[in-house]
Amino acid sequence: MLQVSTALLAKKTAPGREHTRLHVTRLASGADLALSLHVVTGARPGPTLGILTTIHGDETSPLMAVRELLETLDPATLAGRVAAIPVANPLAVSVFGRQTPEQHGKTDLHEVFPGNREGNVTQRLAHAITVNLLDHVDALVDIHCGGLGGRLQNRTDLDASAAPQVYERSLALCKAFNAPFIHANNLAGTAARYCNGRNVPTVNPELGGVYLGPDADRDYQRDTVAGLRAVMASLKMIEDAALPAKKQLLYDVKSRFEVNPSVGGYLRSFFDKPSDLGKRIDKGAKLGEMIDIHTLEVAEELRASVAGYLFFSRYSGVVDAGTKAFALAEESTSTWL
Repeated sequence: MLQVSTALLAKKTAPGREHTRLHVTRLASGADLALSLHVVTGARPGPTLGILTTIHGDETSPLMAVRELLETLDPATLAGRVAAIPVANPLAVSVFGRQTPEQHGKTDLHEVFPGNREGNVTQRLAHAITVNLLDHVDALVDIHCGGLGGRLQNRTDLDASAAPQVYERSLALCKAFNAPFIHANNLAGTAARYCNGRNVPTVNPELGGVYLGPDADRDYQRDTVAGLRAVMASLKMIEDAALPAKKQLLYDVKSRFEVNPSVGGYLRSFFDKPSDLGKRIDKGAKLGEMIDIHTLEVAEELRASVAGYLFFSRYSGVVDAGTKAFALAEESTSTWL
């Protein structure tokens, strides 16, 4: 790959694919911390679509979907540019953890945008992403998934507090991505919130998980690539046939009801297949149970607090108190689109 300057998105480049390393800082180990920026520039004018993955370091499954997308784009037929930072938090990825492993300050990269050039390492990562990517895009896709612990998800998020015009444009991108759930969420401190403040629409897919097995991994990668291409088609960057429209449920934070354990132990999940997502659940239905790993007795039953639709669930395994296990979109306060 051709090495180009860190001002890659600030200048006009010829059609083709380029890659550059964005310096962030030097670590105490003596290693240089840097981010990789990949850009595919089309032969025709058009918007710049930004893509981020691994903001959380244990959410690694979207990486291969972004790789497939970049490798299959044809610059000759592309309008505009696709600019991707596939490893947004390399320090967290290296320890397969959600947050940046450092000594002080906020360490969740998802909460510190636009960052600070003179802040802690997490803030410096956010600043590098902001000035090299977010400040140059016309739309943003920030991809997440179920991370460490095997949580299943299949939805898109948008910022509920976005100004009406950018909210509607973000909702259109969420609808184009074609996941069955759309969550109007609180995205304070995120790359999406920053971009929305610049009148840039965003979509935050939460798709699949890690180590789900080859069949689920393959299906979620296929859906992620298809969703990204559908977003590009909606922006007139490529010509793709429209995806068969899924029935989509729109809900907000007031309609989100989580069911999490109050004690640690072994979670026996009764909803642990990708096909379980979207199922209608009656109020009081048992979602799982916690087994005390010392007494081997049932310590707690996890039951639905409302009637609604299951939009995330967790595999069976050892978890601690408060771990996110199940969540429902309340039926009576959600809207089918």
